[in-house]
Amino acid sequence: MDSNTRYIARLMFQNKIYSYDGTAFETFFTQIMQRYNPAFRQVKPQGQYGDRKNDGFDSTTGTYYQVYAPENILAKEKETIEKLVTDFNGLYSYWQSLTPINTFYYVVNDKYKGAYASLYEELQKIRNQYSDITIDTFLSKNLEDIFMSLDEDSMTHVIGIIPAPDNTDVEYGVMNDVVNYLLEVKTNSLQEIIPANPDFIQKITFNNLSDNIAHFLNCYRINEYAIFDFFELNSKFAKNELRNVFNGLYNEALKDISDSADKNDQVFLYIYEKAYPKHSIAIDSAIFTLMAYYFEYCDIFEAPTI
Repeated sequence: MDSNTRYIARLMFQNKIYSYDGTAFETFFTQIMQRYNPAFRQVKPQGQYGDRKNDGFDSTTGTYYQVYAPENILAKEKETIEKLVTDFNGLYSYWQSLTPINTFYYVVNDKYKGAYASLYEELQKIRNQYSDITIDTFLSKNLEDIFMSLDEDSMTHVIGIIPAPDNTDVEYGVMNDVVNYLLEVKTNSLQEIIPANPDFIQKITFNNLSDNIAHFLNCYRINEYAIFDFFELNSKFAKNELRNVFNGLYNEALKDISDSADKNDQVFLYIYEKAYPKHSIAIDSAIFTLMAYYFEYCDIFEAPTI
């Protein structure tokens, strides 16, 4: 499956994440987990006993999942925490003696919005009480990572036939996602501090970049926090795809641009021009922020030799 088709599959997956609540999301989660892990077992509710607070588990590893998918997670802070406590206690009291619990995941369809800090605080309280059990959240981004690891037949089983990528805009898939995200980020640059990193300056010098290019890289590092926030809410697939885009453009530029005294400046401008089809003050800010990030993490340009 090529990258454009994978991006379409990801869009179809995300559409279901945004539209599924309650039982519909639980069924969606179960379909993916059964395709991903043959040992995963769904627990069917049994009359007045329900599912004993267990929506699915792998008895071979002692891994349990409890699913919660409200229509709007950000409006359900109290309910989200109450359900976590109630469900874990119910799960432990019944299943621990049958198949010991090694790992417990509280599966929340956060719709890529993240979970409340209070939820993580409650999780830590449970960890402190049951120190021998691994306990964590399992959010939309985590389910996406598992979905994106499936083969095409399994993806099709879950989301339906994946259309052929006949729209050229798909080429900018994940790049378009992160640019749109950055365009919506509210900033206060006067309160942000450009992180000190001597290696960053050394890398600029090592690659013989001009003062003009160095200025762009240094200035837009101030927005690096927004990139971290995007990666925190999204799957590893998004981060890897963006890395592939920038690293691919860098290697493409090295090959296409003739050697000269300012070759690396031309490489920088090549990446800037090719990374996204539209340019404006706002969009350029997003692109330069991304380029500063991938420059710092050595996905574009060479790291200084020791």
